[in-house]
Amino acid sequence: MKLATLSLLNRTLSEHSLSLITRFLFGTSLILIIALSYSYHEINQEQNNYSEKVNQTQRVISVLHQVSSAMYETTYHTNSYLFLKDTAYVNKTLAALQTIFPLTLKLDTLVAENRAQQKRLSALRDHYIQFDKYTKRLIKGGSSSDPALVFVLSKRKNSEVDSMMKLIVQMDHVEDQLMFTRLRSRENYTAQVFRYNWIIMVVAIVFLSSAFVLLDRELRRNKFYRVDLENKIENLNRSNSELEQFAYVASHDLQEPLRKIRSFSDRIITKYQNEVSGEISTMLGKIDGSAQRMQLLINDLLSFSRIVKTGTEAKTLNLNMALSDARSNLAQMILENKAIIHAENLPTIEGYGSQMVQLFQNLLSNSLKYHQENLPPVIYITHRVVAGDIIPGIKPSHSDIHFHQIKISDNGIGFKEEFAEKIFIIFKRLHGQHEFAGTGIGLAICKRVISNHNGYIFAESTEGNGANFYIYLPSESLLN
Repeated sequence: MKLATLSLLNRTLSEHSLSLITRFLFGTSLILIIALSYSYHEINQEQNNYSEKVNQTQRVISVLHQVSSAMYETTYHTNSYLFLKDTAYVNKTLAALQTIFPLTLKLDTLVAENRAQQKRLSALRDHYIQFDKYTKRLIKGGSSSDPALVFVLSKRKNSEVDSMMKLIVQMDHVEDQLMFTRLRSRENYTAQVFRYNWIIMVVAIVFLSSAFVLLDRELRRNKFYRVDLENKIENLNRSNSELEQFAYVASHDLQEPLRKIRSFSDRIITKYQNEVSGEISTMLGKIDGSAQRMQLLINDLLSFSRIVKTGTEAKTLNLNMALSDARSNLAQMILENKAIIHAENLPTIEGYGSQMVQLFQNLLSNSLKYHQENLPPVIYITHRVVAGDIIPGIKPSHSDIHFHQIKISDNGIGFKEEFAEKIFIIFKRLHGQHEFAGTGIGLAICKRVISNHNGYIFAESTEGNGANFYIYLPSESLLN
């Protein structure tokens, strides 16, 4: 299980790369689907357009057939009347004749966009006028008409019928060709619509599947991350518990023997100072000094253990107030060293008040302690907001947020660049006890405080030219 966890935790893609790939997949799929949907809409519009044109052509053909039928019916009833002399056919002839003109008007609307058909329809209407005139003259005269006149009128009427039928056939042929072309176009667009449906579906499936694979992969990794994190939390809780136990022992079991050592050494020196040699007196002094230093180390360890466990809930904190409290606590030291502190306006954050006071107090105390001889300490505290990705070694989850950068600069003795990271190690000292007092825990506490606030702290310096401490605190709360 451990090997599998380690193998999955070994990422082939960073979170930033995964984020870019996911955004690329989403953006590409969105653009493709929009483009395909637009094309689909255009093709669908064309399909509907050609469907309407097919319907229109069908209506034109249907009306042409109706005109042809009406002409045939008119001719039939006219001939029947002339042959049988039955007046009943007169009304039938007139009724059939009256239906032709409205049909030509309907055709005029249907072929309005086809100029060639409009010309044929105009000619058809002209022939219809003559046809109407000759037909009415034939049925008006009745049986009393001159046979020669009837023959001439019938011949002219039939000539108009032939001309009209010829035009109808031409128009019908044109519409048949249009019908064939439009049907093929409609079928072509229908096929394209079908293909685009499949393309859109395939694109959606491909990109959704890719996103699913990436998400599933990350979910499985997160599962192992969670297990690994739970194990680390358990180990951390155990370590904190042991540290608390150690702090308890240090505060009770170790303090008492040291007090007795110091007490007895003081009593021996006081009682037998005139009876013991100078060497023994010196040894007793060293014993008392060592016990005192040991007690100081234990007290500093207790301070560090209290920083490891916050014990309180984060609250809105004005860093100007925390700095003011730190300066107040160091007022005597500042006065003795004639220090000058220039501070810009600091932000408000979510944090632990006492810890931030201790942070500023330790950093200011550090600058005051390591000042150059015969030169008053001058400390500058500045603030600006920066992007997280400029911070060296920042966690990937923090790179997208902004941080408050608080810079504390001094004109002290500084330190070698190689010690920029080592100075934050607990009990790490760059100078001997005889040069500067202290246990080397102050900057370790600063690093612990910043870590408790999900921040970062760095130092830079060149020996003899002062030191710069950079504090980075999240601009948005990551504590509650």
